[in-house]
Amino acid sequence: MYLKRPSKIALPEPLGKIVAEYRIEPATAIAYQVKAGQYIQIIDVEGAQCSDFLAFAKENYTEELDAATTRTLNGLAMPQAGLLGKYFSQTMQPLLEVIQDTCGRHDSFLLACTARYYEDAGYPGHPSCSNNFNRVLQPYGIAPRSGWAAINFFFNTEVNCAGEIVAGESWSRPGDYVLLQAKRDLLCASSACPDDIDPANGWNPSAIHVRIYDANQSFEKAIGRRASKDSPVRLTTPSGFTSSIQKLTDDLTEYNGFWVPNSFAHRGIHDEYWALRERAAIMDLSALRKFEITGEDALDLLQMAFSRDVSKLALSQSAYGCLLNPHGGIIDDGIVFRLKETDYRYVGNCDSDEAWLNRVARQFGYRVIITPSSDRLHNLAIQGPRSREILRSIVELDAGIIDDLAYFRFATGTVAGIPTLISRTGYTGELGYELFVHPQYGAELWDALMEAGKPYDLLPMGMLALDRARIEAGLLGAGREFDDMTSPYQAGIGWAVAMKKTDFIGKSALEKIREHPPKVAVGLVLEGNEVAVFGQCIHAIGENWRVGTITSATFSPILNQSIAIAQVVPEYAAMGTELEVGFVDGMKRRVRATVGTLAAYDPTKSRVRT
Repeated sequence: MYLKRPSKIALPEPLGKIVAEYRIEPATAIAYQVKAGQYIQIIDVEGAQCSDFLAFAKENYTEELDAATTRTLNGLAMPQAGLLGKYFSQTMQPLLEVIQDTCGRHDSFLLACTARYYEDAGYPGHPSCSNNFNRVLQPYGIAPRSGWAAINFFFNTEVNCAGEIVAGESWSRPGDYVLLQAKRDLLCASSACPDDIDPANGWNPSAIHVRIYDANQSFEKAIGRRASKDSPVRLTTPSGFTSSIQKLTDDLTEYNGFWVPNSFAHRGIHDEYWALRERAAIMDLSALRKFEITGEDALDLLQMAFSRDVSKLALSQSAYGCLLNPHGGIIDDGIVFRLKETDYRYVGNCDSDEAWLNRVARQFGYRVIITPSSDRLHNLAIQGPRSREILRSIVELDAGIIDDLAYFRFATGTVAGIPTLISRTGYTGELGYELFVHPQYGAELWDALMEAGKPYDLLPMGMLALDRARIEAGLLGAGREFDDMTSPYQAGIGWAVAMKKTDFIGKSALEKIREHPPKVAVGLVLEGNEVAVFGQCIHAIGENWRVGTITSATFSPILNQSIAIAQVVPEYAAMGTELEVGFVDGMKRRVRATVGTLAAYDPTKSRVRT
């Protein structure tokens, strides 16, 4: 075992039983061997430090990790923990798999730094990772190279819109790590990059720490996320329904801190979609964030922070709206539930909503308590025209019956004997319900719904089919139709702003924006079956200048048309206006499109209100 001086910054606690560990001092590299099944944790000790990585297999180390093969087989710039998490050799055999990653920003485009790079920059004789690798690999009979094609963990690179590879300071924080599992017996080499002439290591090369864990252990696959710059890293977690979902599909992806299915085996997006539109489907929406807002000033806080007039809500009623910033941008969209006289629940998308609500409370001196409840409230949606019939046989409400539960109303009760809050809400444009339960009942609730739904051919639905349905219904997607620079009047939800309230955050800005928003949300129907993509430009007929941008798009099977949600300048937003969507480079090929309602499917919302 090789372990040098300790860092001034404490290492994260070991994840399991350590077989070996190594400290890589700045501007050095090491070579080490691992057995198939063992785990390799590469830790950035002090943050903002790059670490190149090599791996070799077979006799005489003739098979090696290959970045180009890995990118090609995964279809990703870098493997990510999950289905597309493997690193491959030049023979297309898996050598390693990413199990956990708390940084998420790495490089697989460039060589490990070379002597030539430093010479060209005016620093002859500067140490380089490639030369350091040559030195530590020599005892294993591996011939030296002028530049090693390495995987560079924590190196912040990207390809910009001009095709240039650009780099900046690493995103990693002290203690960030990548956890890999060896799929073969491997010889590995890792470096602590010596680059101190550009931002790659924050101009301050520091140490890298490597831990090897025993193969007889199991680590959950996870990606690390931070809600804010000061928040601790949060690893991806399963929901209360994930164990049931994993029996039906391996195609899970990380979304907002949870593992969610893209689609289900033996069915796929097409069948899942038609189950929703014709019968019923269930989907895991546990990634939504829930916050309990209680106290004597709870209403005042929501009146100030939320776009709707919450004072008009009756008990057991909810309302859709958004949290706004001072310049009228949408921080998040979500639903407020009125639970009791002074008790409310906000269901949104972001962990950072809690910090924002607390900030507003402090600013105005409101006496409230905001408590995150996402860990004890997971939600499963059952949506579709037969959803009420399915629930009718297994739901008992504490007051009334499921048939009387109106749109944007909720009730407590049981589903197949499981304590549940049942809300008449959804994200599909269909009649539907959301069921909020403690995660300990997740698998039981899933099984009960699937059993009750058998006579109706109820199917589980993944995120791909859900996204198609919400685009058809004209429902907003965060980061697509809105962000914190987009006002509700631009995003198409101006109706969700109660301008008659005495005051609320962003009101003065919205009063000006409402008169003439820079863009407005519209629906588009495209000629032909080709599907537009996010960010494509929209032009007036025959003109080079742009009048808008595609925000979401899909092919609608029920309408048999290619449709999109877009934001265009008001002068071109009238119903029936003909525009052109710029494919390829925005100029070479144009596809005609006609402005229609924001919701191409059921624009009057008659189905959800049934």
